[in-house]
Amino acid sequence: MFKTILVPLDGSPMSEQALTLAVRLAQSHSADVHLVHVHSPYTTTPITIEGLPVIDEELRSLAATHELTYLRQLAASLPISDHEPIIARLEGPIAFALNRYCYDIGADLVVLTTHGRNGFTQLWIGSVAESLLRSLHIPLLMLRPSPEMPEPTPFRHILVPLDGSALAEQILPHAVTLADQEGAELTLVRVIEGDPNTGPGGVTYRPHENTLTAQRETAQVYLDRLTQDLLARGHPAHCRVVAAEHPARAILATATDVGADLIALATRGRSGLSRAILGSVADKVLRGGNLPVLALRPSEMG
Repeated sequence: MFKTILVPLDGSPMSEQALTLAVRLAQSHSADVHLVHVHSPYTTTPITIEGLPVIDEELRSLAATHELTYLRQLAASLPISDHEPIIARLEGPIAFALNRYCYDIGADLVVLTTHGRNGFTQLWIGSVAESLLRSLHIPLLMLRPSPEMPEPTPFRHILVPLDGSALAEQILPHAVTLADQEGAELTLVRVIEGDPNTGPGGVTYRPHENTLTAQRETAQVYLDRLTQDLLARGHPAHCRVVAAEHPARAILATATDVGADLIALATRGRSGLSRAILGSVADKVLRGGNLPVLALRPSEMG
């Protein structure tokens, strides 16, 4: 269960779209919700509150007053009965401040609306979300912004891409928790190499049919085992093996095909500020799709 949910807010209606989902999960899990704003002295669009001046009589900025009033007003408007929302105004680099706060409160889920544009070659996740994915080992539930406040509709079908590794499987408990709460079914998918590929020197090769058959059978046995385990524990689950040249595109196409409304996956990669933490497949799924994504940086310790 998710017990402590953090929602980063920047004062924009777009960031507030994450509140609907966060509130629904908090109600279901009897979880604490933390509404957090990180003050940025460089923002060109500071939060304004109707009826409050921007500066005081000594020409000092009232940014802190505005930001705290904004958080208090949001907290008071949320229909959470079990626990009153907790508000926090932080200072410092945004991603660093959020990261530190997550550890301080023991957050086990971050729900946020991402900034960005569609397309494999364009930015999907904002810099804050990507920085959190690099540094946290708790799931981030990232939502696409929409022109209007989204309806509070539960997720009904969650697609979980797996690659056969224990690292990738670390997303499963979180996906199951969300599926149980939302009344959703799970589809596990594994993509195997199935189309012509370009090797060294630009030489195009096609995997041998026997190799493809062996890969498919191995992947099917793997997914069947996981699926049967989920079914035995009462979780509605299915599985698919897909042969494709481009795994990320195959994952997105499978999500459309099965009617998924959420993709849950573990990112892969290496730690360190100078290295990309997102694996190439996860990165393309995050940047190329329109669905909400539950993403987790797996821990080497499991």
